[in-house]
Amino acid sequence: MGPEDSVAQRARPHDRFPCFDGVRALAALMVVVYHAVFFNTDYLTRGGAFLGTLNAGVWIFFVTSGCLLYLPFAAAHLGDAAGVDPRGYALRRLARVYPAYWLVLAFFTFVVPRVNIYGLHGFLLHTTLTQTYVHINPFVDGLPPAWSLVVEISFYLFLPFYAALIGAFARRSRPLAVEFAGLAVLFAVGVIAIVAVGAGLDAPWVTVLPQHLGAFALGMLLAVLSAQRWDARTTARLVRIGRPTWMWWTVALVALVAIPVGLRLDPLEAPNTAQAIGRNLFQMIVGICVVVPVVLGPQDHGAIRRLLRSRVAVYLGLVSYGIYLWHWYILRIVADWLGWPLNHGNYVVVFALALPIVVFAASVSWFGLERPVLRLAHRFAPGGRRPGAPTARDRHALRDA
Repeated sequence: MGPEDSVAQRARPHDRFPCFDGVRALAALMVVVYHAVFFNTDYLTRGGAFLGTLNAGVWIFFVTSGCLLYLPFAAAHLGDAAGVDPRGYALRRLARVYPAYWLVLAFFTFVVPRVNIYGLHGFLLHTTLTQTYVHINPFVDGLPPAWSLVVEISFYLFLPFYAALIGAFARRSRPLAVEFAGLAVLFAVGVIAIVAVGAGLDAPWVTVLPQHLGAFALGMLLAVLSAQRWDARTTARLVRIGRPTWMWWTVALVALVAIPVGLRLDPLEAPNTAQAIGRNLFQMIVGICVVVPVVLGPQDHGAIRRLLRSRVAVYLGLVSYGIYLWHWYILRIVADWLGWPLNHGNYVVVFALALPIVVFAASVSWFGLERPVLRLAHRFAPGGRRPGAPTARDRHALRDA
């Protein structure tokens, strides 16, 4: 693949990254399994210590967000695309996150009451996704998986300002060097925040966005590598680096195993400083190693990529945001139907029974609400793509753990 092919592909990010939906599906299913094990066995089961690391799926979401959302900004800085309209960007981000979240929050507050929201103050915090900035326990109040949505919203707000600053420096100097320098600073801030939080700092201005900046920065690095117009030799080298999916995913698996084995981290016990720092760093490694081959490698090579591009994986990725939002309380409801109280029961049975219900709810949410809202957003947002055709960036699922 020559540099001219790379340039041509940059205009079509969804076509260029056809495995991203499959990666979202993987991340969402990791989180669902993680919570199924937690609810039914409290990780006191064979392999529970390892299964207790599957919340790393959230860090996969963070890396994909950093990559796909920064890609148009990076392309503009590196001279290969028009600038990003901030109003259109804001409208599309709001349309992507809030409607589906409000639907699930309202459903489990009024239709099937499960959510605890205390007073007008709590209502405002939860509906605006600012609750974890005031030390609300995300696993007691509101929709528990929403803690990561607060992180994502914070990143959405931060990104245009960061991109504007980098763009200003890029116009005065070498754009690629500026991009790398900026990302090095972001990553360093993220690592410093991880160390500070691990050492006991509990301030929301550090625990929400800064300690996750490293994962976003790694995704943004992939965006820069994708947006830059490389010569033929460098392009071929990047393709070779990303080609062996099995190698990158093996490293991700080793990082997952290292959390309970290397760090001796028990999911049921509070980590010490070294364990807390190591866990967060290993979670970042999982995120970047899963995503690298679906950005840099040939997208039609290997069994893993074929699986990620399969119809089932693509569909689950399409509705993965809904899967993320709906799964928590549906898992609990299914366990209640079976008569199993918290921390009792068979997580495999609960997962198998709950998953079809979760996918159905996520599908109704996507086709009945999310897709129509995104069509409107792309119709009215300046610089948006054709109505009714949300890109990979706009379909991305978000979080939890």
